[in-house]
Amino acid sequence: MAAWRPFGPLRYPTWWVSEMRVEPEAATIRYRHVRGITTGMDVAWTLTPQGGGVEVTVSHDWGGPAWPLIGPMAASAVIGPVFVHGIASRTLAGLRRHLEAAA
Repeated sequence: MAAWRPFGPLRYPTWWVSEMRVEPEAATIRYRHVRGITTGMDVAWTLTPQGGGVEVTVSHDWGGPAWPLIGPMAASAVIGPVFVHGIASRTLAGLRRHLEAAA
């Protein structure tokens, strides 16, 4: 996977490799990041019917990159809130636009 993370007029390229598993009985899609700066991150997208739509809950479980001393701090202060949250929210917004246009 690859994405551009915008910062105003600038864009920063990001990439990662993940393994995906679909759990239909739990209405969950799971990802395990296996390459890139987020190696070791576990992600779950859980879909729950709500009225006429679907609520999506996204969870990320990750201790940070394997950088001595600063890995966890970099994950909680920058990588998670700036990159992971930013890319996940833009991905969900794009999926919503696509699905609503198709409906």
